[in-house]
Amino acid sequence: MNVEQNAVKTHECAVIGINCLGAEVYEVCLQLPADMKVEYQAGQYLLLAAQTGEFSPYSIASAPAEGDRLRLQILATNAPPMKLLAELQRDKVARVQLPFGDVHADLADARPLLLIAAGTGMSQMHSIIEQARKLGSATPIHLYWGAREVQGFYWLAAWSKWEQMENVYLHKVVSHDDSWEGRSGLLYEAVIKDMPDLAGYRVITSGSPAMVYGTLDALVEHGMQPEQMQADVFSYAPRPAQG
Repeated sequence: MNVEQNAVKTHECAVIGINCLGAEVYEVCLQLPADMKVEYQAGQYLLLAAQTGEFSPYSIASAPAEGDRLRLQILATNAPPMKLLAELQRDKVARVQLPFGDVHADLADARPLLLIAAGTGMSQMHSIIEQARKLGSATPIHLYWGAREVQGFYWLAAWSKWEQMENVYLHKVVSHDDSWEGRSGLLYEAVIKDMPDLAGYRVITSGSPAMVYGTLDALVEHGMQPEQMQADVFSYAPRPAQG
């Protein structure tokens, strides 16, 4: 992902914990410096630096209401993120720039939210739902979380708390696993089956470009207006203009 850094200041944060959540996903907990005053919105992301000086984007999984602590959910299935995690574990310091991203959820808006996440796209949705929980927002939130196999779902401490929220509706969908006894298929198929009319919904989608654009096309065909959907993919991997 190419991101314009625009001379944003780099801050050093203390690494206060790295925990495996399963499915090769690690939660990284950061403590902001006492003199660092940064405001971000639920759904935004930060840039995290490796020792090489290269910055990588990661959605902020914590809620802004959590104050001076940040949480990230990092998938480590190949060398670069594994090396980054090892550096953070060893040095106990993370260099970050934030905030970035136009995608966010206005929880003062009573219109329902439809959150569609594949894999660690959940990180972005985690921030939004946790912010809603901490603020006591009554906005209806429908979450669809997808994985290729059931092992792709990782542990979330907040999940049981979300299950107690009357305005939050949780769905897990698996696309390629015959052992899964829950909902199967593609995420947009589950959404279309559950929601015959998407008018009035605000939709946030997080996943690969192929997943996001496939979901967009399917939901537009189902009657959603394109402008109802937000996704970071639209900024960093825009579709070529139609000639």
